[in-house]
Amino acid sequence: MAPRRTYALLALLAIASLACNRQAAPTAAPFATATATAPPTPTSIWDDRAVFRAGLIPEEQKALSQLPGASVYHLDVQIADDLASLTGQQRVRYTNQEQQALDAVYFQLFANMWGGECSVSALQVDGQDVQPLYEDGRSTLRVPLSAPLQPGQRAEIEMDFQVEVPTELAGNYGLFGYLDGILVLDGFYPAIPAYDAQGWHAGRVPPSADTTFQDASFYLVRVTAPASVTLIASGIQVERTWEGDLQAVTFAAGPARDFYLAASERLVRSSETAGATTVNSYAFEERSEASRSALRTAMRAIQSFSARFGAYPYSEFDVVSTPMQGALGIEYPGIVGINYTAYDPTATLSGLPAPVILESTLAHEVAHQWFYNVVGNDQHNQPWLDEAVVQYVTGLYFLDAYGPQGLEGFRDSWLVRWERVGRAAIPVGLPAGDYQGKEYGAIVYGRGPLFIEALAQKMGQAAFDAFLREYYQAHQWGIATAASFQQLAQEHCGCDLQPLFDEWVNPR
Repeated sequence: MAPRRTYALLALLAIASLACNRQAAPTAAPFATATATAPPTPTSIWDDRAVFRAGLIPEEQKALSQLPGASVYHLDVQIADDLASLTGQQRVRYTNQEQQALDAVYFQLFANMWGGECSVSALQVDGQDVQPLYEDGRSTLRVPLSAPLQPGQRAEIEMDFQVEVPTELAGNYGLFGYLDGILVLDGFYPAIPAYDAQGWHAGRVPPSADTTFQDASFYLVRVTAPASVTLIASGIQVERTWEGDLQAVTFAAGPARDFYLAASERLVRSSETAGATTVNSYAFEERSEASRSALRTAMRAIQSFSARFGAYPYSEFDVVSTPMQGALGIEYPGIVGINYTAYDPTATLSGLPAPVILESTLAHEVAHQWFYNVVGNDQHNQPWLDEAVVQYVTGLYFLDAYGPQGLEGFRDSWLVRWERVGRAAIPVGLPAGDYQGKEYGAIVYGRGPLFIEALAQKMGQAAFDAFLREYYQAHQWGIATAASFQQLAQEHCGCDLQPLFDEWVNPR
C-alpha cells in the first residue's frame, strides 16, 4: 500500500472514530490532530455506524442496523486550488449479497462519460496488487478477484484516482464540471453499480437516463479544498479543520444511493427547520429572494411527502442553485441541484415564468428523495418507476399546497409533454435508451403520470394511497421493480391490473 494513501485513509478513519464518540462537532483544529488517536480496529472501521446516526432523524436510525451487507465507502479527496481537478484515495468494503459467486467487482467511472477524465492507480484487493482493467471506452473499471467471492463474503478494494474536471459544458447537462464559479461533481468517484439477475449494470449510461443505478451504501468522505469555498454535499458535516489556505471537511452520508459534492465561493446559504430536518438553500447573493422561495418550497414538499408516504429520513436537506443546460433539476441523496436560471425572476423557461419552474422542479426533485433514493429502481431500464411516479406525486404536492386547482394546473403539464409526440400510445415501460428524440420526456414524464392517475382511478383513490405508502415502506433502502409495483397494487385493490399495465406500460 502506498504510504501517502495509508496516511490519508488512516487520518480519515481517525476522524470517524472521533466523530463516533462525541455529541457535538469539534472546535477547529489543525490537520495534524486528525491522526492524534490510534486508528480504530478493522471491525470498527467498517461496522461501527455511529458516525452516520446524526444524519438520520431519530425514527429512521433503525436503518443503521438493517443493512448488514451494504457497501461502505471511505474516501479522501483533494480538490485543486483552481477547482479544475482532484485526486482521491478510496477504500471500499464490498459484500456479495447475490446468490452466486462473483469473479470480479465493477466500478463506474462517470467522469469519463461526462466530458472529464478519471484514471485509477495503486489498485488493491484485500491488500494484494491488481491491474486495473478498463472497459467500454473507459466508462467502467473491472476489478478481477483472485478467487471467486462467494455469497456473503466480503472484499476490501482500495485505489487512488485522479479526475480532470471539464470547465465548459461537455454534453453532461452541466452536472459535472467547474462552470460559472460553481464546481459540481456528479459521480466523481469510482462507484459500484447494482448487480441483479441481469448481471452488473455497468457501462455507458443511455443518453436520456439518470446516471446511477446503485445499492444503498454508507459514505465517509474527507474533502480537502481551498478555505475560501463553501462545500455542500450529501450527508452531514462531522469534522472541519483548517491549515493555512486549506480546509478539510468530513461528511458522513448513509444509507444513500450515491454521494454528491459541490463547491463555490459565490453560494450563500439560508436555512430553516422542518420537523427534525434542517433545510438549507444555496444560491448567489443577488438571488437571495428566489433562494428563500426555494427554501419554502422544499419545506412544504418535505412536509407533504412525509405525511403521505413516510418521514423524510435525513436530518439535513440541501437545495443548490447550479449551472445546468438542458436540464431543470437533478436529485441526489439529501441534496438537489436546480438550474440557476430558474432563480432569475425575469426569466422564462419552457414557456413559463421562472418562479413557476423553480417551484415545480424543486417539488419534483424533493419527491425523488422517496422514489429513487430510499426506494431504488433500475433508472436505465425501468425509468418510469421513479420518474413517472415522482411526476404524479409532485401533483399531490400541488394538491396539498393549493387545492384541486393546483393539481389541475400541474396535471396540464403532463398533457403538454405528451402532446410533443402527438399523444402517441408509446409504452411507458421502455428502457431509457429505447426512446427516440422527444419520446423520453413526452412518455416517461407526460404519459407516465397519466398512467399512475389511471391506476389510482382503477384501484380507488383510498386503496391507491394506501398502496403507495406501503410500497414505499416495503422497499425502503432496497430495489423495487415493475413486477413488485404491480403485484403490491393488485394486492391492495384485489383486482386484475394486467390489462391496464398492458395498455399503458408494457412493451408490445
